Amino acid sequence: GGNLSNCGTWMDKMGESDRAGNRGTPATPRDGAAVELVGLCRAVVGQLAGYHSNHVYPHSGVCGVGGRKISFTEWTTMIDENFENMFWIDPSGLTDQYSPSSEFINLRGIYRDSVYSRQPWSDNQFRPNFLVAIVVAPEMFTVGRAWQALNTAQNRLLGPLGMRTLDPSDWKYRGFYDQSDDSDNYETAHGYNYHQGPEWLWLQAYYYRARLAMANRMESIQPGTLNATINNIKQSLSLHQFIIESSSWHGLPELTNRNGDCCQYSCPIQAWSMGCFMELLLDLSNNKL
Repeated sequence: GGNLSNCGTWMDKMGESDRAGNRGTPATPRDGAAVELVGLCRAVVGQLAGYHSNHVYPHSGVCGVGGRKISFTEWTTMIDENFENMFWIDPSGLTDQYSPSSEFINLRGIYRDSVYSRQPWSDNQFRPNFLVAIVVAPEMFTVGRAWQALNTAQNRLLGPLGMRTLDPSDWKYRGFYDQSDDSDNYETAHGYNYHQGPEWLWLQAYYYRARLAMANRMESIQPGTLNATINNIKQSLSLHQFIIESSSWHGLPELTNRNGDCCQYSCPIQAWSMGCFMELLLDLSNNKL
């Protein structure tokens, strides 16, 4: 992720208000190991391991600390064997021993947003970034745990068009984005809460893609899960279709405020939103029953 002075992930809002005193301070530094970056690393390293074994890529690995050679296969295995110990917050406390931030847990049955942040409470915030990791690196996840976290996301993060960027029960949650706010409110001045609750559309596409990926694996455990998931996704997308057809831009916006309220400071049509939903449609077309 980033650090306490810099933004290091897509949640890149830097404070801009002198009056509120947040200028130059990142709102969401996520300065530990951010969950979606771990997933993206796993995806890349796994691909490189496959390319090398198929004689497409000449290098078998990298040199680590002290010059120790680590193969891509070994690196992949290390991530898979340790990911859930570090990121999964088990309902029974089974994995608490692995995290230095366990004393700050306020919700269980979810995946941490980061680990080893210098703001340790922020590790345990419930955000939708784990959805990206499920889509790009499903091998890291135990299907039952992932399904439980997805159900929690449905109950706590899923909005009409997008995903809340922070659990509404979190003390930092602020669901209305107003870039023109020139108040002395540290948490919201000049849109400081850009990623502290407003509902981003691209993340909802990843939510449904993650649902679809895990539904394929759940099918052998609970027959009918895949068909039910596909039908639910198609029904949910009817609202997005309505927005596209009724918008003067004929597209999907960047984000909404709380519970789908229109945000005048959102980009009215964003390639990120459109592209991610196109990827979802491709996944659906590949999962026809």
